[in-house]
Formats: sequence, C-alpha cells, structure tokens
Amino acid sequence: MNLGVAGLIGAILVVSGPTVVLPLLAFVRPTANVRSLLKWEGVLVDPLGAILGVLVFLGVQSASAGCTRWHLGELLISVGAGALIGAVGALSLWLLLRDVVRNAPEMVVPATLMVVVGAVAAADLIREDAGLAAATVMGIALANQQLAASSQRIDISLLLEFHETLVRLLIGVLFVFVAASVSPDDIKAVSPQALVLVAVMVVLIRPAVAMLGMWRTRFAMRERAFVAWMAPRGIVAGATASAFGPQLAKAGVAGADNILPIAFVAIFGTVVLYGLTAAPVARLLGVAGEGRGRVLVVSGHPWARELATALRRTGLGVRMWVGAPGDRAAARSAGLDAERGRIMVDAVNREAELEEISDALVVTGSDDFNALAAAQLRAKLGHGHVYRLAPDPEAPDLLPPSDETGILGDAGLTFAELTRRFADGARFITREANGTPEADGKRTDVPLFVVSHDGRLIAATDGHPPTARPGDTLIVLVS
Repeated sequence: MNLGVAGLIGAILVVSGPTVVLPLLAFVRPTANVRSLLKWEGVLVDPLGAILGVLVFLGVQSASAGCTRWHLGELLISVGAGALIGAVGALSLWLLLRDVVRNAPEMVVPATLMVVVGAVAAADLIREDAGLAAATVMGIALANQQLAASSQRIDISLLLEFHETLVRLLIGVLFVFVAASVSPDDIKAVSPQALVLVAVMVVLIRPAVAMLGMWRTRFAMRERAFVAWMAPRGIVAGATASAFGPQLAKAGVAGADNILPIAFVAIFGTVVLYGLTAAPVARLLGVAGEGRGRVLVVSGHPWARELATALRRTGLGVRMWVGAPGDRAAARSAGLDAERGRIMVDAVNREAELEEISDALVVTGSDDFNALAAAQLRAKLGHGHVYRLAPDPEAPDLLPPSDETGILGDAGLTFAELTRRFADGARFITREANGTPEADGKRTDVPLFVVSHDGRLIAATDGHPPTARPGDTLIVLVS
C-alpha cells in the first residue's frame, strides 16, 4: 500500500462522531463529567478530522500527479474561498431568517437547507473541496451573533429541527449508501489486516491518546479508563473515505481502492465492540448510572421538596427547578440539587440541561404553567416520562387538552387538594412493594410511584395505580 494512502486512512479514522457516541452515552448513563467530555470530543473532532483528511488527501493527490513538492498555497486558497463563500452565505441566511422567523417560522428548515446547499455548491464550483469550509464557517457565524445587536439576533433554536430531522435522515441514508458500495469480496480482501488495525486502535492508540489528553486533569483514574474504552467511529469516517478513495483509485494510487473497505471494517468493528462492552465496562469501573434515572421536579413548594426527598431515598437522582429564592435555599438546605428553571433558555442550553433527565414531575401551583411546561418537556423526554398535577377545572385561564395523558394520580389530586392534605398532616413515605396499603373507614394510603429494582420510575396516572413487583419500592401518600 502506498505510504500516503496509509496516512490518509489514519487521518480518516481520527474522527469519532456524536451520531454513534451519544446513543451509547444515553444507554450507559456515565457520570456527568465523562458524558460531557465524550460528547464534545465527538462534536469537535468531526470537522477537525475531516479537514485533516482533506490535507492528507491533497498531499497524496499532488504526489500522484508527479509533483515533487506540495504547495500549501493551493490548500489555503481552497480554505479561503470556502470561508469567503461561507461568510456570504451566513450573512444571506441571517438576513433571510430574520423575516422567516418573524413571519413564517415553519419555513426555517427549507430556507436553511436552500442557503446551505447553495453555499456549499458555489464553494465547490469555485474550488474543489471548499464546500466543507463554507458550511463550517456558516455554522460558526450563526452560533456566534454577539457582534449583532440583541434586537437583530435570530433564534437559532428553530434550526435544531434542521439538525434533528433532516440531518439525521440524511445520515441514515448515507450509512446505507456507504455500506452498499462495499462488496463482501472487498471486505474479505482486507479483513485480516483491517481487524489487526482495529485491535491496535482499541488496545494501544485510544488508551494512549486518552491518558495523554487527560494528563494532569481532575478526572479520576476510573473515569480516564472508561474514556480510553470509548472511541467508536461513525459516518464521517465512512463519508470521507467514500469521497477520497475512488478519486485516488482513479488516479492509479496503489491501495486506494482499499480505503473504503478498511474504513468500513473499522466503523463496524468499533461500533460492535464498544456497543456490546460499554455498559459492562462502565459498571465495572463505577462510572455508569446503572440504569437508574434522574428525575426533574418542577416546583419549590414544601411538599414538592418532600416528594423530591422521597424519590432520592429510593436511589434515583433528583434535580429541582425552583423559582422563589427562599424555596431554593430551603431545597438546598435539604441536600437537594435546586436551580432556577431553564425551560425558556436557548435550545442548546436546554438540551444540555435535560440530557441527564429521564422523567419530569411538573407540580407547581399554576395549572396553565404546568400544562405548557409538560408539553415542552414531553417533546424532549417523551410522553411516558412527564407527569403533571390534575388541573382545577375552573381555575386555569387556558382550556386543558381534552385527551391529555400523564395526569398524576387522578383528576381529584390537584395542587389545592395536595396542599390541603399536607396541611392536615399527610406525608410521602417509601416502603417495599410487598407492603399492604393501610386502610380504614376514613383513610386510604395512595401509592403514587413505583421505583423498580433497576431504577425506572412508574407513576400512578389517569386514575390507574402503578404496577409493582417484589423488590420494587413504593412512594405512598399517607394521610
């Protein structure tokens, strides 16, 4: 194999990728520091790895064309042309989105797609491979609008649909196309050496990179060890290999036709290996959440604090969103993680705020706020993981949805009713699921939650009690 081709394969396999890492992190639930490090490594290394691949590709291409020296100026011209087109595209998109966001928000994704594709195509027409620089500059420019007056900034949270829907769809299609372009004979021809390469990447290169990169940091050794065991390759490696390999093969570079099969084996091998072993290794090292969720309690009322404390006694993680400073101080004095709610911040910060949350309880005194907050949280966490108090039929200004599910307890358990019960001495207690609810002619305990042995939260909703099994823990409202 040509030495330049070997270097290009190394450059391509630098990338990791959030499309592979984030689903694994969501399943494993490692500690917050480890999750943040691996997430942002995947996000940042994608464009850096792709640009590194372009650098090596241009060098190999120059050598194959008979050039004895590689002229750096050619690359700088390509990057400069892409950056210029990207800046113009970002300005055009900003001007366009100002009106679109104001008058037709549903057109944000089509408008973004139109301008991005146009900028990338224009850059590639001017200088080959300049489209990557154009797209990157556009993203950087839109994400950093500090130079513009606050009244002139656009809400980029609307662009998340562009990423979450369209980009993921295109990534899925690209995975199929890349895999379909590799035949079984291609894989068989390179599999012995490619498997050895995967073993070297996993056993030698990744641990060395992780330990060097985390040297003299505050990460514990067990956290460093897990980071050293988490580097799956993703679609950026496959897309880059499929773009560069055929061009070099057409130019007659020895071994270029093996670039894509080797990259495919590396992607498949690392995803399978880390996918099957990430959770056991995380549990062995003590950095995994072991399947236990983290519950968000939206309220600062005294009985909400008691509910949060009861949830924490079952082993669940608990975070509170509390408005009044006095209630926040009281929650922190009780040892609870309490901050002001961030549901109305920009979408990027909201996503980071909720990335560890598995379930949410919206139990404030405002039925209107509860309905709106529950709808927002369900869009992120899912309809089966967000619960709110039953609204008072006459109190809200807004008419509640007629078919809404996820009402905690039953229709009679409103905020006013819970407050009245606690004023009369009611409390939240925890006990084993094989316990029998105490009842007499005047009092009946109300099981509101079941925390399963593996840490899943199951709530009594819409008048149906939660299903408990031996070994589970009940949270009961005791009169």
